[in-house]
Amino acid sequence: MPSNTSMGSYVDVNLDGSGMNNGSDHVTGASAPAQKYVTFDDDIPSTRTYDNSQPFTAPTVPNYGNPTGNYSNAPSGNYGNAPSGNYGNAPTEGMVTQNAGQPVTGHPQNVCLTMEPPKLEQIKKWTVQNYKFTKQLVSEKFGHSTKTVDKELDVRIEELRLSKVQYGNMLREARSMYARFEALLTTHRNIRAQFQTLISHAPELQDQLQANATTQSILEKNGEGLLGAIKTFVDSLNTLVNVTIQDTFLTIKNYENSRVEYDAYRNDINTLQNAPQTESNKNKLLELQVIFENRKEKWEKLKSDTNTKLDLLGENRSMVMKSQLEMFNSAVIAYFSGNGDKLSEVLAEYHIKTKKISDEGDTTTNSFLARNE
Repeated sequence: MPSNTSMGSYVDVNLDGSGMNNGSDHVTGASAPAQKYVTFDDDIPSTRTYDNSQPFTAPTVPNYGNPTGNYSNAPSGNYGNAPSGNYGNAPTEGMVTQNAGQPVTGHPQNVCLTMEPPKLEQIKKWTVQNYKFTKQLVSEKFGHSTKTVDKELDVRIEELRLSKVQYGNMLREARSMYARFEALLTTHRNIRAQFQTLISHAPELQDQLQANATTQSILEKNGEGLLGAIKTFVDSLNTLVNVTIQDTFLTIKNYENSRVEYDAYRNDINTLQNAPQTESNKNKLLELQVIFENRKEKWEKLKSDTNTKLDLLGENRSMVMKSQLEMFNSAVIAYFSGNGDKLSEVLAEYHIKTKKISDEGDTTTNSFLARNE
C-alpha cells in the first residue's frame, strides 16, 4: 500500500514488540510472522486492527426471514413502555364474517362485506312506548291527565297491602319467638346435664339433684313439641307472605301497568280527535284506535284476573290462618299449663313431627309442672 494514499501512513508492529519498520520492509509469504497493522487516519486514529495471517472474510449479514412478510426470525427486545391494551374484536387479516357469522377465508379486498342492520325499528318503538307511558304517569301525578279508576278494586288492593305489612310483622315476631325458645331449650338441656353430673359428686344432694334433672328433662321434651308447633306456624306464615301474597301482587303489578298503557292511548286518541282533521291525523287516529282496542282488551283481562286472584287469596288465607292459629293457641296453652298429654294430642292432630332430644327422665308424668314428691 503506498504511503500517500487516502488511508494515511502506516507502520508495522511486530508481535514480539522488538521494533517497528516502515512499510517498505514488510515481509510477505507463508512463513512470515503474523503482524498486525495499526492504521492512522489523517486526523483521527482508528482503533481497528487487521491480522494479515488470516484470509479476508466478508462480514455475515443476519437473516431476517422472508422479505415478503414473514418476520418470525426478526430480532426481539424490550421496547420500553410500548402501548398495550385489549382491542376487542380487532379485524384479522385474511378472514371476514358474513351475516350468518361464518368465517370466510381469502383476501379481504376480494370479499364483499355485508352487515346485518340493527333492529332500529324495534328500538324506536320500544323507546316511544316507554316515553309515552312515563309521560302518562307524570301527567297523572301533576293532575294534567285523566286516570281510569276502579274504586272497588283499588280498595281491595290497598287492603291487601296493609294485610301484607301486618302479616309480615307477625312473621318477624314468630321467628324471634322460635329463636328465643330454642335458646331456652338449650339452657334446659345444659342445666339438666349439670344436675346429673353433680349427683356423683354430692351424694347428700342426690334426691334433690335427680328431681331437678327429671323436671328439666320433661321441660326439654315438651318444649321440643312446642318448638315444632312454632316452626309449623312460622312456615305457614312465610308461605302466605312471601309466596301466596307475593304472587297476587305480581298480577296486580301487571294490571296497573296495563291500566297506564290503556290510559296513555286513550288520552292520545282524545288529543287527536280534538286536533284538526288532516289526512295525516286521520291515518294516525286509525292506527291508534287499533292499538287502543288491544290495550283495552288486555287491561280488562288483567282486571278480571286480579279480582279472581284476590278472591282465591282471601279464601285460602282465611282457611290456612284459621287452622294455624288454632293449632298455635292449643300448643301454647298445653305447654304452659303443664299438660304434656294434651300437647302430644295437638301435635298428632296437625301431623307435627318433633325431634326427640333425650330419653332420660320420667316421661310418664302427665303434668311436668307438678311438684316432685
